[in-house]
This record gives sequence, structure tokens and C-alpha cells, in this order.
Amino acid sequence: MSFVSQAGCYDRPVLASARCGTASGVRGQSHLHLTPLTRLGVQRTSSAATRRCLPTKISCQSGGGTSVSAREQDVEKSGDNPSESAAPQCSRRTASPSAATKDKWISHVLEAFAEANGLTRHPRIAAGATRECRAALQSQQMPNTRVESFRFTDVSSILKSQIQVPAASQGAASSMLADHTLREDDELRAVIVDGCLDAGLSNLAGLPEGVFVGSVRDAPEDLVAMRLGAQATTKGTPFTQINGALAQDVVCIILPQGTEVSRPLHLLHIASGREELVSLNSPRLLIIQGQDSHLQILEEFVPLDSSHTCRYLTNATAEFELAESSTLQHGYANLEGGAAWHIKSTLVNQAARSHYALTEASLGGTLTRHDVVINQMGPETETIMRNLQVCGERQVHDLHSSLRLDHPAGSAKQLHKCIVASSTGRGVFDGNVQVNQKAQQTDAAQLSRNLLLAARGAVFARPNLQIIADDVSCTHGCTVSDLEDDQLFYFTTRGIGAEQARKILVYSFGKEITQGFRFPRLEARLESAVNELLSNVV
Repeated sequence: MSFVSQAGCYDRPVLASARCGTASGVRGQSHLHLTPLTRLGVQRTSSAATRRCLPTKISCQSGGGTSVSAREQDVEKSGDNPSESAAPQCSRRTASPSAATKDKWISHVLEAFAEANGLTRHPRIAAGATRECRAALQSQQMPNTRVESFRFTDVSSILKSQIQVPAASQGAASSMLADHTLREDDELRAVIVDGCLDAGLSNLAGLPEGVFVGSVRDAPEDLVAMRLGAQATTKGTPFTQINGALAQDVVCIILPQGTEVSRPLHLLHIASGREELVSLNSPRLLIIQGQDSHLQILEEFVPLDSSHTCRYLTNATAEFELAESSTLQHGYANLEGGAAWHIKSTLVNQAARSHYALTEASLGGTLTRHDVVINQMGPETETIMRNLQVCGERQVHDLHSSLRLDHPAGSAKQLHKCIVASSTGRGVFDGNVQVNQKAQQTDAAQLSRNLLLAARGAVFARPNLQIIADDVSCTHGCTVSDLEDDQLFYFTTRGIGAEQARKILVYSFGKEITQGFRFPRLEARLESAVNELLSNVV
């Protein structure tokens, strides 16, 4: 099997990208899209091509770096985060939900929810952020495949749907709790049904003094009003603005200085759907951590109906504000229904010496998109991302991550893994790490490993580094392959059949990510979902 790619997957290694471009590798009709870097003033440490894909080493020495465009120079001076899909700054003017809206689908969604918004009054604390997002939507247009960041993710199926308000389902959700737990003992649990916190199903007893977990309606007004929407109105995609305009509730988690929540907090998102129309739920999460505070959360997204026939759109947004020396362990498991669409934005600001770790498993839904935007806003800051995508029949999983480093001695580690198990499955990864001039002595590593099990399965991977600093240590690599024959032969010589051997190898490939959750019950649910996706191909 041969790959003709400049990504170093089988032919030769390649340096990380400082500009957008494309190289392609082919396995049947499988694709790998990477950006070779030829103008970055760095020294390649890899000497010869190897058959197996090893991370490419970048050692930037004095005098290295790359030229910066005028737009990037302006961004560097202003301190803003450049984002191709960033929404414009919003004025605080009030507009009718769909008055003069440029995009027809956005107008339809705002009109569909106008009556519901009138019946269920928005929280007063969130009114400012809601007005800003609605004002921004007046000039927004939904993306298509001509937009670079959505080039390989066609959301036209969503835009052709008739969106409706979710039906009330709080009572039915109570029967699901026993099958979606993390621990045997009483766990900290917040249950969010169709985007709204259900206090009756939640268990928030035993929180440390001063810690707040609850609805925005009961949250400290001054602190929340200042932070809510501060990132969402300037980052993300139009889906982020739609979430801000339609969210009926916001789950707020606030930790004072020096506080530690010793038990993990389980955020269980339950979405109801319909077989004919499409219901839209807009979960929103805000976490504000004080200095030297510590928290572990797990977001789990599941359907109310496990038959995989109900259609719905989950459009979620999470904003995290980490103060100095704070720690956030963030788990995210997407186990949506087979007919669902799932869109999520995770926006993170990290102060000096803070630690943020994301462990993600995306298995459910027919089309999913996760945008992760992280800013390191102080020195000695650490960011870890570990992402797993498993693409079954007619599934598209898209991960776009953007990490910006502006201060010295920062650390960034990302491991992305994708398994395409069907000829109609597609995985998309676009990971950008931007190391700016002041981010000297940065230690960054980015690796994308992709496993294609079907002849016509497709992976579009574009990891890239933008390095302006000249005293950094960065590694970068990408692999695309099927299971190797010698591995299968090892199992068959020991009496294990080929089918069982493939299942073992595939699951062990993803186990490197899923074991990071450290919840045996959740790992069992993930294993069951993976086996179901693989049942038709291995």
C-alpha cells in the first residue's frame, strides 16, 4: 500500500505549515490534506523517509521564523485572535428576531423560536449576550463548502431541514439516569434536557463552600454578566451565534479562589427528537474558575430515544475562563442518536500557569462538528488535547482546533485519532497551533493518526503549525493506514480469527484516548458504541 503524500505518511517527512495549502494522499478514494511548509526558516531534523509515519521534528534556532502578513501583524498588535470564521463584534442594539436577516435559514430558525422565546422569558443576566448574538446574525450567512473552514463538511442537510422547538421531555428523561452514570456511589450530576437544567434530576449536594453549579437564573449576576458571551461573540462560527440567540438556559459553574471540587461533575445532556421534523436544542455552559482552583467535568451527549430514528440538532457552546494556576480536566463524549446532527463550540481562555486538558470521543450522530478555540494568555501555561473520532456508515466527524500561544514557556500537546470504518464514512481534522513572537521556549507536539478500514473511506487531515518565535521545540506528524498484515498474522498464528483480530486491533487503537476518561462505566458505553459501528465492516 502506497501513499503519495508530502505529509510524511509513507514517503517522506514534512515540516509543519505556516500557510494554508494542500497536499494529497490516496488510498482508493481516501484523502489526506496537509500543508507542506517550504518557506519557514527552520531546520528539519528528519534525515530520510521511513515507511512508518513518525512525527517530524522542528528545531527553530536563532534567526528562524517566517514572514508575517499585514493582517497577522495587525492582529499581533491588537492582541485579537484571528479566526477565519470569527463573528464580527456586535453592537448592543435590539432587533426583532428575524428582521432584515440576510440568511433565510437563520431567519426561519429565529421565527420558529420567536413564540417559544416569548413564552419562556430569557434570563435577565443573559439578555445582553442574547441581543449581541441576534444583532450579529442579521449580517451572518450560514457556511457552505466554498468556505475554507467548511470545505470538507457539508452542512446543507441541516440547512434544508425544518427546525422546530423541542417537545417537553423532562419526565421521560428520568428513566435514563440509571444507564448513564459514572460511579457506583452518589455522583455529582447536572442533567440538561433540551438545553435546560433539570434541577429535579440533578444531584448537586455536597459541593464545597462557595462553589456554584446551577442555572444562570440563580448565578451571581455581576460575575456572570461580565463573562457570559465574552468569547462567543468574537469567536466561533454562525452556529455559535445561533446558540447565543436561542439558548433558554445557561449552566454556570463558578469556583472561588483556592477551591477544589474533589469529585468529578457529570453533565448529562439529553436531547429529544422527532421522526418527521427536526428539533433544535441549544445547551450552553459557562465555567469561571478562580485562582488556584481545580475542577473535573464530563460532558456526555445522549438521545432521549435510543432507536436512532429521531431527528434533532444539538447546537452547544461552552465558555471556560481559567484564572492563574487553575486546573480543568474536561471530558467530552458524543453518543448522539444515529439520525442526529451535533455542533459544538468550546472556547477557552487560560491565564498564566493554568492547565486545561480535553479528552474527547466523538462516536454518535450523522454529522458532527467540534470547534475548539484556546488562547494561552500567560506564561507557563499547559494545554493538552486528546481526540478520537469513529466514523461509521454515512457519518461525518469534523474537528477544528485552534490554539494560540502569546507568552513564554507554554506547553501544548495534541493527539488526534480517527477511525473510518465504512466506505461512506468521512473524518475531518484541521488543527492549528500558532506560536507567536513572544511565545519563546514553547514546547508543542501535534500528531494525527488515522486508520482507514474501508476502501472508499475518506480522511481529510490538515495539522499545521504557525511559528513566529525562534526559540521553540515543536514536533509534528500525521499517519494514514489500514491495519498492518504482520499484526493480523501475529494473532492468527495464535489461534485468533481474522475478524476478531481486527476488532481487537481497532479498539486498542482508540483505547489510547478513551482510557483517559478513567470512568469504567463510561468506557464500557464507548466500547459498546464502537463495536456497533464496526459490526458491519470488521
